[in-house]
Amino acid sequence: MTVSTKPTNAMPRHESPCKTTASAHQLLEGTTWHSRLLPSVNNFVYPYRYWGINISALAAGQALPEVDTAALGDHKALGASYLSKILPKKLLAKRLPLFSAKTKALQQFCPNDYLEGFNSLSSNESLNDNENISDNESINSNEDIDNDLPSNQALKQRLSQAFIKHAGSSPTGDMLGLLVCRNAGMYFSPVNFYLGFDEQQTPTHLLAEVSNTPWDKRHYYGFLLEGEETEFCHDKDFHVSPFNPIDQLYHWQVTVKRTQQHTADKQSSTGLQVRIAIDISDERGEVLKTGIKISGVPLTETSVRNSLRKNPLMNMTSLARIYGQAFKLYAIKKVPYINYDEKLADSNQKTSASLKSETLND
Repeated sequence: MTVSTKPTNAMPRHESPCKTTASAHQLLEGTTWHSRLLPSVNNFVYPYRYWGINISALAAGQALPEVDTAALGDHKALGASYLSKILPKKLLAKRLPLFSAKTKALQQFCPNDYLEGFNSLSSNESLNDNENISDNESINSNEDIDNDLPSNQALKQRLSQAFIKHAGSSPTGDMLGLLVCRNAGMYFSPVNFYLGFDEQQTPTHLLAEVSNTPWDKRHYYGFLLEGEETEFCHDKDFHVSPFNPIDQLYHWQVTVKRTQQHTADKQSSTGLQVRIAIDISDERGEVLKTGIKISGVPLTETSVRNSLRKNPLMNMTSLARIYGQAFKLYAIKKVPYINYDEKLADSNQKTSASLKSETLND
């Protein structure tokens, strides 16, 4: 485990090799948490899901499963009712798509939703490392690469270029995306993570694709990993929350492990366990602790149905929770709003803290 002051482009040595076969597509579930310490305490934890898409395998032709509901006529309640006798057979045989990469579905994987703005290596070299790309600006810049390649292969090429640009090199093994898919036609993801591995399936790379919800921009943080556990620190350079200043420090703790699992039918499968935590601090001390902890199972019809039965509209609930927590901070806990890219010293939070301190001293 190492600690660095900023993302490094030097390839680290690997102390915790994971010798396993290539990663299959996975479905990863767990929790995400936010624990705010300053200027007011506010905590919440809620369930979260990532679709673990092996982008390397997908580009090579390993398709994602197409998952539908059972036929309408197969439902027990309907089958035993009078409706099953009067409804058209075509309607009774109809299935609704739950997960698909080919058609509209409750959860739909669309390769063009990810890594917008990466077109060709030559054009990206002129981009500033701290440049933030808005969704509307970046769509057109993908046209060249997407027109020349099938969408899955284009996504793999964009990801390889993103790793080179932001981590200094591209993984030599599988590249796995921890992705939020379109939900009932709506795409919304605060952050997607991309993991890179070497030929022995040791974790070597991490890319975070961060979106700032109100401003509709994306930013990328890339790092090299040292096997299963890595820590690193760097200055914040992308405004995400309207309650945090830009001059803050990020301390990442990343754990990526493989576990052997046994299903009810005594089949054995390998799943990923991922924990990504970020402690955010500034001159006041620790301000916010946030992260995800998720475990993966093979992406199958059964796992998809079970997950969507528990949480069918995660994108909508996530968006509602973000704005709900923002309202709570601003209207109830009276946390001062911070303007885009504003430093703490120039913000209302600094003024508010100074007034409180003067009041206490009086």
